[in-house]
Amino acid sequence: MLFSNGTVSFNKHKGSGPRTDRAEVVFPTPVTQASAIVRGFDVAFSPRNDHHLGQLEVRLDATIDSLAPQRVNVDVVYGLRDWSNDWDDNYEGEIHFTVIAE
Repeated sequence: MLFSNGTVSFNKHKGSGPRTDRAEVVFPTPVTQASAIVRGFDVAFSPRNDHHLGQLEVRLDATIDSLAPQRVNVDVVYGLRDWSNDWDDNYEGEIHFTVIAE
């Protein structure tokens, strides 16, 4: 088994969500299976104030690159909003993950 950590940062944003970004993890040898798990996160409304959490969404999807099987692409989905059912507040954060590969 192989393990590799990564982080995806999301800058301050409002008006839409959830958002998606991609990180690339490269292993020393080709892999045949890979999964990504959430290792932690630091998420907040910006500026950090007394908003009430309505919805937090964090999802990961790991895909092995078929042209370079030592490379695993991790798609990270992140969204944070209050109870207004709208993405009208600035939010930002970091999602920390670990890729487990074989």
